[in-house]
Amino acid sequence: MSIGNGLSQVGTGAAGMVLPLVVLRSTGSTLWVGAVEAVWAASVGLACVPAGPIVDRFDRLTVLLICDAGRALASTALALASLGGRPPVWILLSAGVVLGFLGAPSNAAVLASLRRLVPGSRLSTAVSVTLGRIQAASLIGPIVGGFLFGVSPSVPFWFDACSFVMSGVCVFAVRGSLRAATPPAGSGFLSDLTAGFRFVWRERLLRICLLTTVALGLILQGILLLVIMVNAQRGTSGPSVGLIVAAATGGALVGTVLAPIAGDRFPPVRLVTGATAVTGCLVLVMAAAGDRIVLAALLALAMVVMSIAGSVLTTARLLRTPDGFQGRVNSVFNLTQLAAALGPAVAGLMLDRLSGGASLLVFAGLLWALTLLLTRLKVPAAESPDPDAPAHGGRVSEAAAGSPDPDAPAHGGRA
Repeated sequence: MSIGNGLSQVGTGAAGMVLPLVVLRSTGSTLWVGAVEAVWAASVGLACVPAGPIVDRFDRLTVLLICDAGRALASTALALASLGGRPPVWILLSAGVVLGFLGAPSNAAVLASLRRLVPGSRLSTAVSVTLGRIQAASLIGPIVGGFLFGVSPSVPFWFDACSFVMSGVCVFAVRGSLRAATPPAGSGFLSDLTAGFRFVWRERLLRICLLTTVALGLILQGILLLVIMVNAQRGTSGPSVGLIVAAATGGALVGTVLAPIAGDRFPPVRLVTGATAVTGCLVLVMAAAGDRIVLAALLALAMVVMSIAGSVLTTARLLRTPDGFQGRVNSVFNLTQLAAALGPAVAGLMLDRLSGGASLLVFAGLLWALTLLLTRLKVPAAESPDPDAPAHGGRVSEAAAGSPDPDAPAHGGRA
């Protein structure tokens, strides 16, 4: 299943890279390019809300198979429409809606299944592999897409369709059922939509994870845009900007590899607190750096550190959440991560009024403010794992950590 999911992510990355080029060739309008991209992104965001209840109510293997089949058909439609080089806009928009709405439950089902497929002592490694696969796909997919687009505009979509077929085959090979151990009771779908938010609100550790995830997503996206724009203002070439993006992605990939090692040695809250402080120092140096190679190296180091923190946060969240709530809690985190889109907007506003170096100093200050906040947040042992004890990667059992019984609803019912 892991191999198939990785292939589908590479295919999605390849198709996503060529989509703006196909739209531009078909319409000649950058406005339509933005409209199609917005529809795809909005579809994913909207689908995050119902994805959680769906994943918790139904067999996750069935959800994955349906999503792979639907996305294979949508990609095939795009490939057929692109054979002439100018697919109709309505096909691009319709396929985007299908791919977006089916992508969210598929991603939620993969992450929610980890606790059922992987022993608890190896969960941190499984999370790192899953996140590393996403980073690798984001690095490899556009390269593959660019090469295939040079052959024909339809080929990247054929590749994407085949990747979903291969993913479905791998999912079909998994034996047994991945239905939640305690599916939601018949309380109604609307209640399920809010159950994840209520559960996260009641669990102090999850609230901390949510706060940190939202803040780091916003800050890191803003820093990435600032570094790109600073280089662009200095007259650097397109390949130089590509180097910066590649350095950031490569750093994130290295971080996911190192995350299980760090998780074995440090408590989650303390590790994330240290990561935000270190990243703040790196961003401070970025503000004074003038060479693009130095900037790229510093950004890569920052992404290594923050990728470790992100992987540890994800592991802590999975360990803290009962199996019957995995999908809905994952949806909460996926939905709130849309706040990361505000990062580039904030960075753009700063660049209108401040220099690039001053803007980076502001983001360094935000990281240190988050560090100070995390040092003051306490996680009572009665509610969540002790922040001064090793994470689950450090061989602490769920019972010892005080996490809920994964086979029983938390707080006596329906969250």
